[in-house]
Amino acid sequence: MARDEPGRDTAGPAAQTASTDERNDTSLMGRRSYLKLAGATAAAASVGTGAVSAAENDYEVIEARGQTVTIDSGQTWENKLIDLGNGNTITIIAKGTNWTVRNIGFRGTLGATGTAPNSGTVFGIADTGDGTSTLENIFWGRGNPDRPSNERPLMMWVDPDHSGHLDVKNVHFGHAGCNGIYGSAPAYNGNGGTIHIDSCYAYDNHHTAFRIGDNGCKITDSVVYKSGTRAANRGIWVWSGNYGGGATIENTHVITNGAGGSIVTHNSPSIDMDHVYTDDGTGTHSGPEHFVPDGCPESPEAAASGGNTPSSGSSSADGSTESLENTLLVDGVGTSGGTRYEFTVSGAAEKATIKGATIDDGDTIESGHISGSVAGWRDSFRFAGDLEELTVDGDARVFINGEEVDLADYGQEKPHVLTLVGNGTTANYEISVDGAIETISGDESAAHATVSSGNTVEGSIERAAQRFRFSGTLTDITFLDGSAQVYVDDQRIDPKQYNEQELLPHAIVIDGTDTDGRTEYAFSVDGEVITSSYRDASVNPGDEIDGRSVSGKVDDGLDAYWFDGDIADFQLSGNANVDIEYNARSN
Repeated sequence: MARDEPGRDTAGPAAQTASTDERNDTSLMGRRSYLKLAGATAAAASVGTGAVSAAENDYEVIEARGQTVTIDSGQTWENKLIDLGNGNTITIIAKGTNWTVRNIGFRGTLGATGTAPNSGTVFGIADTGDGTSTLENIFWGRGNPDRPSNERPLMMWVDPDHSGHLDVKNVHFGHAGCNGIYGSAPAYNGNGGTIHIDSCYAYDNHHTAFRIGDNGCKITDSVVYKSGTRAANRGIWVWSGNYGGGATIENTHVITNGAGGSIVTHNSPSIDMDHVYTDDGTGTHSGPEHFVPDGCPESPEAAASGGNTPSSGSSSADGSTESLENTLLVDGVGTSGGTRYEFTVSGAAEKATIKGATIDDGDTIESGHISGSVAGWRDSFRFAGDLEELTVDGDARVFINGEEVDLADYGQEKPHVLTLVGNGTTANYEISVDGAIETISGDESAAHATVSSGNTVEGSIERAAQRFRFSGTLTDITFLDGSAQVYVDDQRIDPKQYNEQELLPHAIVIDGTDTDGRTEYAFSVDGEVITSSYRDASVNPGDEIDGRSVSGKVDDGLDAYWFDGDIADFQLSGNANVDIEYNARSN
């Protein structure tokens, strides 16, 4: 979904701050001087110098004392822990081409060198040789949340001389009161260089988190969070430039909590947005989520040592750590209804938060076999070895190591077979799975059973055998009368272990498929209530049943429940439709 000009920077909170900081010649020279004049005016420290303590934990500790560090073409500056103390400063100048800055952690509170818009800059950066330079795995802590509004140092400033490309990835812009990255000058007042901000996180940046031009710059898989304590704030600020190419924002969440604007523009730039979640209507979707993107470091020490994920391996029986080098992402964003999945890998596996995926208790990992469900969002995993089998029921997309896969390459869509064997007397049955189930063409099941929903079949059997293909796991098998032998794949099972739940007669469906935004609901009944996949509803582990009370939320899918008795109380916040069907099983 693309939208042009999501919100103009007029008559809103953002107007409280003058926008002359890049158009004013004096302030422009003040910032450009970090690149052009650093060698003449500051005591520069070359790459690899300036550390005041010995290396520890594979990184250097540098005390900030107002010094300048320079990185030139082809150089790499990495694994540094910079101690800002209480208000000290440091300037890091990276220019030339094809340079790399990575694994940098900042602890303490950054000081200001003056009042805004000239409060100082930490990183002054540009690729001036038409190449590609990189900043990755960088962390700033929370800093001073009470920093005066006229002191807002820049964490990153992109010089107008930038003519190449900058990849800014896994950067945790967490220093409250400071600007995040200012990268619009090359587009409208410079040499047209581009920037890709990917998997980054910004917290209470004042007054702007990410500022880019519409000359081919991109922001993807990132999160901007504003606590609401500062009035003048722009989450993302897009400026019109002179080079064309537009700006792209994808899979990004911006939360303002009512302070400032999420997506703000200057001079009508060209913007393409896809799955941009905001709380003020300036994106493509509502209901933004607050999380730190997968890969972003969450402490200065983790950044400096090169660590950026909560876990990168799984312990084996002998105590060694198995590297989980592969990723699998089940992406249900933009799909309707739920998706059930299961896959098998040859090594260890663990849950992950890739691209903001949630970690759900309902998703299971057992000896390399993983199963779960997703509705409207993402589940992800890290694993070792090979992907041996993959089954997906629903519209979610699956990515292995970032590449979308063809599901036909990984086994049958419904890999399991359930077999009923009659004993000479008529038995009426109902069978449910948490995936999908179907009769088999030419089999007795096709003549004597009916698929009443995507995951439930009803029928009768007297003699012979009936077979069904299904995915997921068997959740319920109930014989209304009579009995039969039951096999799952080649194992005979006891049906009594799968029919503990009573067949409740009534259904309630909360349907968000034709509405925008999230709907939250809560209700209670004076009888019993259980979750249901009636009408192809998803079973969401986040929905809760506490006795006779239910609470949950639905985005663009369906939630359903079986119940008996009457609805005693019902509350709804959102636009989802609610259907109550009495005696739904007999309709």
